[in-house]
Amino acid sequence: MPPLTIGDRVSTLDGSSSGILVEIDAGVGYVQQPNGVEVEFPLFRLKPWEPPKVAEQRTLSGPLRDRVLPQAQQALLDSVPPDLVEAVARSYARSDGAEGARIPFAALPPSKRLDAIRIHLPTLPPRLLAPHMRLVLAFRNLGKP
Repeated sequence: MPPLTIGDRVSTLDGSSSGILVEIDAGVGYVQQPNGVEVEFPLFRLKPWEPPKVAEQRTLSGPLRDRVLPQAQQALLDSVPPDLVEAVARSYARSDGAEGARIPFAALPPSKRLDAIRIHLPTLPPRLLAPHMRLVLAFRNLGKP
């Protein structure tokens, strides 16, 4: 790790605090936070500031969070025929106890759409699923570790 100097933008190792290093004294770094408060930390707990790494891509605010799908899951989602997607969307809409309280199926982010298909696929009529048994098995195996 490069040595820290006064004026560097720093953060704690766990990323819980950041700011500008304003003073170094006997192994202690004094960091001025964006709100103007100066906090002291042992130098071994400080590192050069890095922008936060986004592990999850959010598409909606609030309790519905989207995660970036791995390529295999995205390919599985893309392989679902339109007639099955429509049937799952109808099943999803009917399963809602309070009308209008749930986000419409078409507005769901990809990861939630994948989950909804996995959950509602078994509720569809067998005559609709028969031509797509490999897809049904792929979704069944999706939930297994």
